[in-house]
Amino acid sequence: MRVIVVDDHSSDDSAEVIRDLASRFAIVQAVLLPRNGGASNARNVGFALGSSPWIAFLDTDDMWLPGAARALLADTAIRDADIIAGHFARVKLGGTPGEPECGWDGGDIRAGLASGGVISPSWSIVRRTTALDVDGFDPSFRNCNDWDFYTRAAAAGARFARIDKTVALYRTVPGDRLIDDHSSGAVNARRVLAHDYFADAR
Repeated sequence: MRVIVVDDHSSDDSAEVIRDLASRFAIVQAVLLPRNGGASNARNVGFALGSSPWIAFLDTDDMWLPGAARALLADTAIRDADIIAGHFARVKLGGTPGEPECGWDGGDIRAGLASGGVISPSWSIVRRTTALDVDGFDPSFRNCNDWDFYTRAAAAGARFARIDKTVALYRTVPGDRLIDDHSSGAVNARRVLAHDYFADAR
């Protein structure tokens, strides 16, 4: 197992923390980007350095729960799937986790994706070959980049599966620029829904 930690040219002490982790743990690889390129670029950089059959992404404001990898990689889940999603729990700064959630009910993935960005990188895993097939995440998306990624993967024939286990905490911070940027989000949502994959749903 390898843990690739990408610092997207942060303005705090993240780079020093990451360097320290890499110096103390052999499985950790530190990647310090010279300029901020956004979430899609950071994920693509980390993904390009990975070599495992399965790739997991974890955003800096989210947290995996103990046993998450084991649950997502269970034999019964991965046998016929290319992308596996678990549940997550929302938690506000200093608060306690809410009830488990998963935007996708485990049924028709096209119907699920047509209803919105129902899967997140922080509580799912993807086959490396599947991510390669769609060239990773599109850096032109400031938000909705995960929704676009899973839509393109589904359109390319990726098989989705869902497990009924909470694998991550989704930490929400008041005033987060991506959560509050409704105008940009609406534009990018229209871009995703314009994909030919949703032609029959329009």
